[in-house]
Amino acid sequence: MSEKEIVNKWLKIIQQILGLGLSFPCHCVLCLQSSQRDFALCHDCEKTLPWLTQACPRCGLSFVESDICWRCHQNPFAFDSLQALFHYQWPVSAFVGDLKYKGHLHFVKMLASLMVSRLKAVHPIDCVVGMPLHPQRQRQRGFNQTIELAKMVSKLCQLPLDRWSCTKILDLPAQASLPKSARTKNLSAKAFSIAPAFAAKHVLIIEDVVTTGQTVQAFTQALKIHGVTTVEIWSVCRTHL
Repeated sequence: MSEKEIVNKWLKIIQQILGLGLSFPCHCVLCLQSSQRDFALCHDCEKTLPWLTQACPRCGLSFVESDICWRCHQNPFAFDSLQALFHYQWPVSAFVGDLKYKGHLHFVKMLASLMVSRLKAVHPIDCVVGMPLHPQRQRQRGFNQTIELAKMVSKLCQLPLDRWSCTKILDLPAQASLPKSARTKNLSAKAFSIAPAFAAKHVLIIEDVVTTGQTVQAFTQALKIHGVTTVEIWSVCRTHL
């Protein structure tokens, strides 16, 4: 490991420690007034966020029909439900970006708390898992933001968390770097490995952003091949690309 990599690793560790320590009442990240809660968002600013409403209960995309959307009627995903809090718009896009790429882990408590307060599981949940990140990318980043979110959701919901049974074994190009036409071909169930001892039948996956849905689709397929019965997705954001 080079000197630069060692320095970056320690900087990320310090950021994580500082972020995890922000559990006391603090100031709102948007208006800078007291948030009156243990994360950095006040109730007034919470109301102004780009909430996702009238979404398809199966894929999480916004629509106006009374049932599932036409996409899910024609070609449903493998997962059983996808719920998201927000459109991928400012300021939530900045929250997610700062968490994911800058290691600002104080956003974990905020986003996970909003998930728990706004989203409801459709099926009984055996365990919570974060979307796996390939070990090489996790070493580069210093952490997996979806596991951090899953840890907090698990704690707030008092649900079992599984951090180790599900892994990504193929280091493929990031989905965000590919055009929509290439994303389906980029990922399949073979990209993920599920430990033989993993016995959960009803799984809740935590994700930060769902775009085409191909990443959670491939992971869901791997889980269902393993024997999982139902898979639900909770995501911070859902895009329409």
